[in-house]
Parts: sequence; C-alpha cells; structure tokens
Amino acid sequence: MPDLIADVVAGLKNADASVFQDERTGLLVVNDEFTLSIVIARCIQLPSGTFRWRLRFDTSLAPDITVVVRMAADQHTALDYYLFPRIDLPLRPLRLAEEDNEVTLDAYRFDVLDALYKLAERRPLSHVA
Repeated sequence: MPDLIADVVAGLKNADASVFQDERTGLLVVNDEFTLSIVIARCIQLPSGTFRWRLRFDTSLAPDITVVVRMAADQHTALDYYLFPRIDLPLRPLRLAEEDNEVTLDAYRFDVLDALYKLAERRPLSHVA
C-alpha cells in the first residue's frame, strides 16, 4: 500500500502543499498545519457474494484528518475515500456495505480526494481577501 500513500502525497504536493511523514508516528504533516492518517480498508467478500469493509481507527495518534481508502475487490484499486475529521472520528470499529451505509458515514464519502487537496492548497492572502 505504499503506492496509495505516495499517490496522496503527490496529490497534496500538486496542490502546492508541503508534506512530510513523521518518522515516529507515520502521520503525514501537511503545511505544518494539520496531520493526516491514512487507513486502508480491505474488501471482504461474504459467502453471499456481497462485499464489506471493516474499519478500525488508531485514535491514540489523534490525527486531524483520517483518510480511509476503501479498496475494490482486487485489493489494488481504491474504490472510494472517507475523510473523517478528528472530532467526528468513529470511536468503535465499523463495517461498511457496498451501498446504503448510514448517512452519518456516507456524508464523509468521496469518489476522489479533490476535497482534501483543496483543503491543503496554499493561497496568497491577497487572493483570499
């Protein structure tokens, strides 16, 4: 899964963000402003043929944002992404279905990481004001 992390780092850098990985925790530090954890959720096929994903979070690191990469059945392709801010990080392990998960979870689901990259994008103050 190092390729997934490298892809996220490349996307952040393409948004002109500075990114480094904290060697002690493994967290990504973006623009010296917020931390990011990447969690890989592998696809599990049930005997019925349906798919599920188990999510477990390491809350001890307290990342500002946790990116969950939900893998497709081939375990090599990202199906979609969940972006959880620390304040809304689920405290218990979760199971996701293919579709129709709780709205409180799917509100954090994205097909691509453009929202994350936009958040990390650097803008001169004159463009913001």
